[in-house]
Amino acid sequence: MNFIIGYASQPGKKCNNRTSSKARGHVCNDILVPGDLQIASWKESNKNLSRYCWNHWQCISPIQTANFRLKFNVSNLSKLEGYDGLKDNDKARVALLLGTTLSPMGLNSDGATTPNDIKPQPSNSKPSPTPNSIVLEAQRLELNLKSAAETTPPIVHEPEPPVNRPEAEEPTPKKAMSAEELKDMGNAQFRLESYEVAIDMYSQAIALEAKPTFYTNRAAAYMALKCFEPAVDDCEVAVLLQDHAPSAKTLGRLAKCRLALGDAGAALRAAQAGIESEDLSSQTYPGLAATKASAELMQLHLDESQVAWHAKSWAHSRVELKKAAAICEGDGPAHWWVREIKIETALSNWQEATALAKKAQQLHPNSADVQTASAVVELLINCIYACLLSLHSALRKHPEHVQALALLRRTEGIIRAGRAGDRLYASGNAPEASEEYTKALDFLGHNDEEAQGGPLRFALLTNRSAAYTEMARFDLARVDCLAALSIPNYLPTTKILDLLAKCDIAVGDPEAALQRIQAALDIDPLDTEILQTKSAAERMLGDIQENRAAWAKKDWLQAKVALARATAGCAAEIPLQWSYWKVETEIATRCWEEAVKTAENVAALHPTSPHAFAILGLTLMLSNNLVLCPQPLQIALRLDPENSLAISTSRRALEIERVKEEGNLAFRWAKYPEAVEKYTQTLDAIGSDDEEGGGGYLRAALLANRANAFLEMERHARALVDIVQSLELRPTSVKELRTHARIRMTQGYFHEATTIYYRARDAWVSGDKNPADIQAIADELKGAKAALVTSQSKDFYGILGVPQTATEADIKKAFRRSSLCFHPDKGGNPEHFKLVSEAYNTLSGSWV
Repeated sequence: MNFIIGYASQPGKKCNNRTSSKARGHVCNDILVPGDLQIASWKESNKNLSRYCWNHWQCISPIQTANFRLKFNVSNLSKLEGYDGLKDNDKARVALLLGTTLSPMGLNSDGATTPNDIKPQPSNSKPSPTPNSIVLEAQRLELNLKSAAETTPPIVHEPEPPVNRPEAEEPTPKKAMSAEELKDMGNAQFRLESYEVAIDMYSQAIALEAKPTFYTNRAAAYMALKCFEPAVDDCEVAVLLQDHAPSAKTLGRLAKCRLALGDAGAALRAAQAGIESEDLSSQTYPGLAATKASAELMQLHLDESQVAWHAKSWAHSRVELKKAAAICEGDGPAHWWVREIKIETALSNWQEATALAKKAQQLHPNSADVQTASAVVELLINCIYACLLSLHSALRKHPEHVQALALLRRTEGIIRAGRAGDRLYASGNAPEASEEYTKALDFLGHNDEEAQGGPLRFALLTNRSAAYTEMARFDLARVDCLAALSIPNYLPTTKILDLLAKCDIAVGDPEAALQRIQAALDIDPLDTEILQTKSAAERMLGDIQENRAAWAKKDWLQAKVALARATAGCAAEIPLQWSYWKVETEIATRCWEEAVKTAENVAALHPTSPHAFAILGLTLMLSNNLVLCPQPLQIALRLDPENSLAISTSRRALEIERVKEEGNLAFRWAKYPEAVEKYTQTLDAIGSDDEEGGGGYLRAALLANRANAFLEMERHARALVDIVQSLELRPTSVKELRTHARIRMTQGYFHEATTIYYRARDAWVSGDKNPADIQAIADELKGAKAALVTSQSKDFYGILGVPQTATEADIKKAFRRSSLCFHPDKGGNPEHFKLVSEAYNTLSGSWV
């Protein structure tokens, strides 16, 4: 074992000694103060972590003392690294550890010693110590080390006169108790349960002679006092002294101590070695098998707890850890406490986690892991100041602790961003405040091991939702409120419930708003602000219910008005379902331009909604835009291959397009009866449902096509019926108005035809301006006017259908015949009946 000795220079370095103060005989403050004498020994590790472990000089352990005295003696102390730089009194302390004293006059100029300067031992003194006896005296020497160095006055050497003096005889030493007698006294005190006295007896025996049994017995006394760490040290020294054949008793007690400290792996190895020792020798130690079984069971529970932790089964992990802790007689190692704190944190048991953190800090004040785990709990419950204190405590003892440094940076980021957000929100800068709150939330995170951020995340989310509300981003504010309420084991407040209810109203969800309001009223029934929010939610819900009732009654106008009132109460984008209702209402009220525009906006705002594209395809089809309607229908089917509206509309559009083209082809080939048949099939496929606006512009176009076919077949009455229905669906269509005018021209209603042509011209001016259409309208209007003028030069004999030589009886007979044909009560033309009456009155010479 290599050693280095010197003075501490860096503040904050930790003493690696872990022996109890009772075993050392002094109290260690665990921190190496600059200027303290320190010694380091090389510590081997099987994890590539070999390093020098620094201790206070007075904290040197018995094992280190034994190895030091085996490696060095007074003659080769100069080989000890750092020895030459020590002060004289500290060199004396090192020599005292070796069982000798150095004279200040025996030092060279560089502080080294020479063999001649060592005081000779009396001839009747005890023989030189063996390695074993060196180990036996280690603890006795270190107990008196500090006091001997500090209280011994400096030696002043005066010159002796050059006279011969007789050699002084050494005084006969008083008879002292032997080591075995001290051990027997310790055993007697142990049986009397005076364990502290027994420890003192065993320590005195060890000071005289370091036997393994003395260390094993003292370990038993420490075990009785539940001081397992010094018991482990004594057992390890005993094992070292029994390196050739450790006894089963020593290994058994070492296994029990390791088990009591929660080190299941080391306990299992010690127990197994003890069992093997029993097999090789006749010595036995009762309970070795039970200790091994307990260690195996503890290791099993620890492994199960670890597996459950990684599987995020927090409750099961806690149960297994408690089972392992029940086997452990001691308080448990620090990492067990850290794990239990983390489990309670993951379960959102904040009171239990806080209590565990405080207790762990008391039991393991020097554990940076415990301090860091406690700081996490304090951060999540929004106790920032306590969190910083715990982190500074951890970093003061372990400045390079990775987890503590990372948590400190994270905490500082949260504090910086959170305070900036509060300051910006107070100044009215909500957009930048929301960005700062977002930064704070990013620093915090929301992993399951930390209960999604706990109360601190709740506070940051509510702050950001308030900022979003000021920005009128109610959808984002609602998301934040719902996320805050989803944090486990955190009770909502009336403030957050009222804010969430307002966001629900703003996005058009009055039913959810009323649920939040009821929860808030259960907390505070007299909150006036919540009652106002309740009134707004009830009004919106009433408008929606009125809209649905009017729709069921096919009162499209009332449904449209009620939906408009409900939409006006939304401060944000209206719900998607309301958008569908709006498009359907526009279709039912036959406002096709508004329907197409609204449907396009809905599809643009919700590009992942298959129903939005399906209803857009239906709207385009009914508005007679068969070229564009397949594209949104294909998108809808790509998003949802089973969307019923998209499937049915696609099939209808394909069938309508196919049969319509067949009818157009038959019309162009003058096959008018066949064209009429195809147009009739197309009209059947379109339908005339009121929910679809009676078939829309598409049905109007097909009715006009069939009217033209009837007109070519000279079936004027049937053509008139179709064109009138077409104009009811699309009153401003230039094409349909021209067809209507031509039909009336063929029927002789020139005045009405002229009026219809004027309407067609006005519709062309306000609608699509096709030069060919306006020229055709002008030509046909000119012909209608000419026919009207011609019809106004009245031929009364021609009107009655009699020759100019007809008698009065013939005129009367013709009048009666014409009356039967043209009388309005008989379904005739009122204007022509007026002409017939005028002709009869004129020709008969009397007024009827």
